[in-house]
Amino acid sequence: MELGIFLPSILIVVISIYFFLQRHYGYWLRQGVRELRPHWLVGNLSGLLSMKSSPADFISDLYNHPDAVDQPFVGIHVFHKPAILLREPDLIKKIMIKDFCQFGNRYSNSDYKGDPLGSQNIFFLKQPQWKEVRLKLSPFFTSTKLKHMFPLIDEVGRNLDAHLRQQPLHNERMRSFDVEAKELCALFTTDVIATVAYGVQANSFSVPDSEFRRHGRAVFEFSLKRAAEFTLVFFLPHLVPLFGFKVVPKEPTEFLRKTINYVMAERERSKQTRNDLIDILIEFKRSTQQAKDTGKNGNQFVFEGDILVAQAVLFFTAGFESSSSTMSFALYELAKNLEIQERLRDEIKKALIESKGQVTQQMIESLEYLQMILYEVLRMYPPLPFLDRECTSDEAYSLAPYHSFRVPRGMPIYIPAYALHMDPQYYPQPRKFLPERFSPTNRKLNTPYTYMPFGLGPHGCIGERFGFLQAKVGLVYLLRNHLVTTSERTQGRMKLDTKAIILQAQGGIHLKLVRNPLGV
Repeated sequence: MELGIFLPSILIVVISIYFFLQRHYGYWLRQGVRELRPHWLVGNLSGLLSMKSSPADFISDLYNHPDAVDQPFVGIHVFHKPAILLREPDLIKKIMIKDFCQFGNRYSNSDYKGDPLGSQNIFFLKQPQWKEVRLKLSPFFTSTKLKHMFPLIDEVGRNLDAHLRQQPLHNERMRSFDVEAKELCALFTTDVIATVAYGVQANSFSVPDSEFRRHGRAVFEFSLKRAAEFTLVFFLPHLVPLFGFKVVPKEPTEFLRKTINYVMAERERSKQTRNDLIDILIEFKRSTQQAKDTGKNGNQFVFEGDILVAQAVLFFTAGFESSSSTMSFALYELAKNLEIQERLRDEIKKALIESKGQVTQQMIESLEYLQMILYEVLRMYPPLPFLDRECTSDEAYSLAPYHSFRVPRGMPIYIPAYALHMDPQYYPQPRKFLPERFSPTNRKLNTPYTYMPFGLGPHGCIGERFGFLQAKVGLVYLLRNHLVTTSERTQGRMKLDTKAIILQAQGGIHLKLVRNPLGV
């Protein structure tokens, strides 16, 4: 008798769940919006979760899906939640720039309490705190500040050159030795960030597996667990606290918090200034304390504790990772395209002759072909393959004239940066390395809002100019005395890591450096 009652109950529950899911995943059909058909529970993320291809290729597959072709946007599901994938450049402009105030937050987020250094930095902060922190950090990246930073960056560049010239040759006849380009470039950018931002010597070239390098590597080393953490951060952020996931793992958090707090305390005690990030953070802290003392704090954002450390941590992690990736992908493409490398080295040689052998900021900024190369590298290998936003409008946001659909508050929006960069409609022969796409003349002909390696609009990367500067200095010092070529371990066609949401090469970038000084 009990079994006879139990089985129909189970059947009713199953049927109820089935109809609930049918209705839930029929959201876009009811809205009259073209959708990419989802799978139950995972939505349209099965390609990402299977790790059969990289996140960049996954987002390209969505963008190039037959049901998405010729559509300005399509409806998708990120797990259970309806979301929008943008495809039309003018619509991207509308949401990212023109109507930024209604899409001022990223959808992605980390755990505010469990991961304070990961969640409270300018990348993940929400409005209105984001705007206030951004405004206060902006002075660090002015032209005057970059001018003060340059001697410090140049010193690390000279250390890189000395480090390479001390390497034993693996092949005496060819005067060459093998390198893993990403790790080499990360040693350089780690030292740059440590000295420029914190006034600390990280000594990555002289100290094997230095603390700064080891903890920096831990943030972007994509194991299966790290892949799961970043997937939830970008696609299911509300569950991040439940699983205890973090953008900045526990050990790097403890090391960076201790280091930054120590440097700030020493700087406050000595009253010395270096015009670096630490000085700016101390000023944040001082202004907050003054407001408290005078009772004028009101609704002002409080700059103290981990909110200060979080900005310094983001500058370190984002600064060393994105620039080292750009440099290493540039070396890979230069090794495969020797005629382009020859033209670049010729440009560097002429500039060095003009500057009497000195690497100066003016000399670096005169390297137009190097700038074109970096633009093209970032087209092919943008650090983050997609951007995300969240609708924050109190009233549903109209997508007219593209569609009658109105975006409700809280709906995530995804912009497929990598897919746009690789769309032959905008960049013919997209897999071919062609720096001429970004010559001063051709740059003006490129379709606006199809190129976004540093993001777009007010949320664009605050450190873009700094990132270019340190990458240029590093490449100039590397190429000044060395030619880069492929080795037996170099990939014929770049394979991206299937676990890494931040673009990384599968198995590293293995190249050969040949002693070949420019003689300047």
